[in-house]
Amino acid sequence: MVSTKLAAFMAIGSALSMVAAAPIWNVGENGSRLLNQDVCDTPECIATAQSFLGYMNPNADPCDDFTEFTCGAFYEKTVVDANKTSVNFQTIISGQNKIIIREIADVTLGKAPKPAPGDKAAESNLKKLHDMYASCMNVDAIQTAGQQPLAKQVQLVLSLIPDTPAIDKAALAKTMAHLIKLGVPNFYILGVAQQLYNPHFNSIKGIQGGLTLPITSYNQSLTDAADLVPKIAQQFQKVLGVAVPSATNGTAPETEPAVDQEWTTAAQDVIAFETLLADVTAKNTRPNPDPEIPLFDNPVTIEELSNATPSIDWPLLLSELLPADVKYDRPLSIQSPEFLPALETLLSSTSVKTLRNYFAWRIISTQKERLDTTAIPGQERWEVCNEAVTKNLPDIVGHYFVERTLPESDQTFFRTMLQNIISAYGEGFPTLNWIDQITLDGALKKLHAMGSVVGQSAEFPNGASSESVEEYYSGYDVDISDYFGNWNKKSVWEVEKSFAAVNEPYVKKKIPQFPPTEVNAAYQPTTNNIYAFAGIMQSPMFHASNPEYVNFAGLGGIAGHEIGHGFDSNGKKFDSTGNFTSWWTPETEKTFTERAQCFNEQYSNYMVKGPDGTDVHLDGPKTLAENIADNGGVKYAFRAWQNRFKADPTGEQYKNFKIPGLEKYTPEQMFFISYGKVWCSKETPEYSLALIEADNHSLNKFRILGPLQNSPEFAQAFKCAPKSRMNPEKKCSLW
Repeated sequence: MVSTKLAAFMAIGSALSMVAAAPIWNVGENGSRLLNQDVCDTPECIATAQSFLGYMNPNADPCDDFTEFTCGAFYEKTVVDANKTSVNFQTIISGQNKIIIREIADVTLGKAPKPAPGDKAAESNLKKLHDMYASCMNVDAIQTAGQQPLAKQVQLVLSLIPDTPAIDKAALAKTMAHLIKLGVPNFYILGVAQQLYNPHFNSIKGIQGGLTLPITSYNQSLTDAADLVPKIAQQFQKVLGVAVPSATNGTAPETEPAVDQEWTTAAQDVIAFETLLADVTAKNTRPNPDPEIPLFDNPVTIEELSNATPSIDWPLLLSELLPADVKYDRPLSIQSPEFLPALETLLSSTSVKTLRNYFAWRIISTQKERLDTTAIPGQERWEVCNEAVTKNLPDIVGHYFVERTLPESDQTFFRTMLQNIISAYGEGFPTLNWIDQITLDGALKKLHAMGSVVGQSAEFPNGASSESVEEYYSGYDVDISDYFGNWNKKSVWEVEKSFAAVNEPYVKKKIPQFPPTEVNAAYQPTTNNIYAFAGIMQSPMFHASNPEYVNFAGLGGIAGHEIGHGFDSNGKKFDSTGNFTSWWTPETEKTFTERAQCFNEQYSNYMVKGPDGTDVHLDGPKTLAENIADNGGVKYAFRAWQNRFKADPTGEQYKNFKIPGLEKYTPEQMFFISYGKVWCSKETPEYSLALIEADNHSLNKFRILGPLQNSPEFAQAFKCAPKSRMNPEKKCSLW
């Protein structure tokens, strides 16, 4: 859904004929069951209706500008605060989720969960969660410690690489390993990740990194380097020169002391090195025609690494990262092998003192915020601590978030809804006239093999099981009095856990990258899995008691989008088992590319006003994969909903009752109004421009306009005249 932020589904495969979940009925205030012609008058329906009416501008012509029709009042009333960049449906749900997470984590509010008598696993999990949150909220203790925790961490790193005349390859390897364990990127990072060409297994992967300064497009030039020197120098002095807490209980003095030349020189050293590193990276990074598919899988042996970069003791680096009882004798999978000899040239001409300054800055720049107790604009301390627990203990937070917000009935209905959308895709694929039989067979095979994870991870750990969660976090101890240390211990524990599993099969049922509370969903091509996070499965986006046209258009549209990623310009390169291999005939591949060009042109013609008032166009080719997924998602979510609606027009089995104040709209119209509402968003012009430049999604406004302008079903529902803005003669279509 939003790409580049994760209780098991069954593999879909042969399960397409699974019996649908029993309907969950709403009843009116008088207790009678609601049929489709009835208007629901329950408090829930009234609240849902008010949320629609509060967003819409019913006076706008839906056939001219559907974004104004469905989001006009939202645009008019919404104010983006000075400390924010945007307000949208997702940020609103995220705000709701934050309140729930706080209630779970903060025992002082009196709403935190408590373990059942004798439930040792829950007792352990909750103690970790509550102690982590409390350590973050203990501002006095953090201020009293001052910069000492960070200074000790920097001094430890510097002790690993003594200031000798020449680089000691063993010392450099140990320093790099230490930084990797702390989660601090340096010029080369090793980690454990899924293989691309054999996705059922893990491998050790290598990627260049370690650039933190505002370097413009890796083009060798630093932005405002002159301004950066005093800022970096001040941080060096703050940590290494003035590490003792002040007499004001650790708070910063009103004016910063003058910066010594020693730290100014160190700052200049860091900037000069990172500039050279950026240049090396730019010149020796293989261009990637598919930005969403990392070019990691270049097999390289330890011997080859050692020959390419002899300044690093690679066997020692691996031994520092691998547990003593784990052996790794396979090639590593690395990004851009040509970077390594270029890195060697840079290292061989760099002084040890420069490397020490660089490593010190890497620690300071990545960890200094953990000691910062000053207010962040627009964010209260409890929000900072919310993030701390969701990043450090995501599965514990997720367990209690799901327990509190996502009943099994909602999960069951979502499974049914998702399966219906997959079935609609399966019905639609054979009707496409541009795809040949061989490619069609591969598409259907992949579709029917698609699996899912709902709400939270189902293994490693199983988030629904307190015992599984406790076992998963058993090696991570939380100290209620050491907030800074808790972060570092988590990083070390996590890296050690991943390297311990390097020879084990890849875990497909674990939500990737994000905590379960994230307002997000994902498709992972290497697992052929859809991941629906608990954070997005919330009202008003989704609730099992909503009319089906609301649920299928909202979360169903997002689920359909994720299914579509399996067949977009990137996802189509992976087969039904997640292998990076082609199952397309050259003729159909060529036709796909030709038809995709229609989307490139359509979205590149969309524009917004930039900060200076000039027109800024979207980048159709960059957003192609997401645009294909958006178009397929709403198309097949609508068809899946309509299949159920037509099979039960009175609402005896599936509920599509009316909601108050919106009775004049047909169920089909309400579906598209519900879809549009999901993408109502207001951004600052600066943020819109930043998204166009950096995001692989189209701006939210065009996630409404693009798919619906291409939708014959939308034009029919609103009786839009041919060649009207929302019913153009030329429509783009792939799946």
